[in-house]
Amino acid sequence: MVMTQAPNITRSSFDGLDLNDIVIFSRVVQHGSFTTAAKLFGKSPSYMSKHITQLENALSLTLLHRSTHHVFLTDAGSVFFDHCVRILEELEAAKADAVGLSDDLAGTLRVHSTPGVGQALVSPAIVDFIAEYPSVTVDLTISANSASLMERGVDVVVGSRNFDDDESFHSGLFERKLGPAPYVICAAPAYLERHPRPEDFRDLAQHNCLIHTTQKPNPRHWAARIDGEEIAVRVEGTFHSNLESTILLAAIRGSGVARLPFYSVMNELRSGSLISLFAGEIVSHRVIKAFYPRSRFVPKKLRAFLAILETRLAESVHGKDSAS
Repeated sequence: MVMTQAPNITRSSFDGLDLNDIVIFSRVVQHGSFTTAAKLFGKSPSYMSKHITQLENALSLTLLHRSTHHVFLTDAGSVFFDHCVRILEELEAAKADAVGLSDDLAGTLRVHSTPGVGQALVSPAIVDFIAEYPSVTVDLTISANSASLMERGVDVVVGSRNFDDDESFHSGLFERKLGPAPYVICAAPAYLERHPRPEDFRDLAQHNCLIHTTQKPNPRHWAARIDGEEIAVRVEGTFHSNLESTILLAAIRGSGVARLPFYSVMNELRSGSLISLFAGEIVSHRVIKAFYPRSRFVPKKLRAFLAILETRLAESVHGKDSAS
């Protein structure tokens, strides 16, 4: 038997390239920052920069433009990054094939959400997820700030808003529309005991309406499609807030009429602490989307969580249809 000698491979390298440099380069690009990527690696920004310089020297190319807080791909860097993503995906697939796919999920799932949908929909979905997959650790954060969202080092960000005129979500991410966010105009029995129930949508102009100041496009412009006709009215009120949860609390206490996503009020509507005032469709361009890094290889734990979240959302939309 003729034995062939395997070539010597040093530093996980091929043709002068170090695989570790490629991984570091890809993560810095995905997170848009040396500092953020360095934190995830447990290294210093200078360590990350050194490895990318080493990669650029090996390629004789400039891959990144550097600024104080961000990095930007050069044209050559963009082409190289696309190939790096595919290489790392193939490595992940090779690893999965080598060890065999398990029915049990493991690891950590990091989720970030904006407040309204985070409290009303994402949190219950997380509870469902950890009950079904107890071996996965879940780290959930909720805040209104979703700019530079991938700098948070999370696997997925869930947002609910009108995304047509919203640029706070990173354009380099993959976005997945989970479904619509239907609205309800509602009030507490205590409020309706003190004020005549509006029979016509235009009657809202005579009521104390609770103004959620971040609703798009205009928080004081409420519209509905009733019997095929779209009716709009300008509303006013004595309480304004940028927090959906605060508007909800004020509505439950009988302070006024609220315009809120159905997922935020579905439990209160079912219990009777709030009453839906109109059977027609409340006009809204709000949708719920999930954002995560562009990749053909979506982690199984993320796919499982999104499936549970979509189920929760579908149930809430169906519940809205039943309540109308």
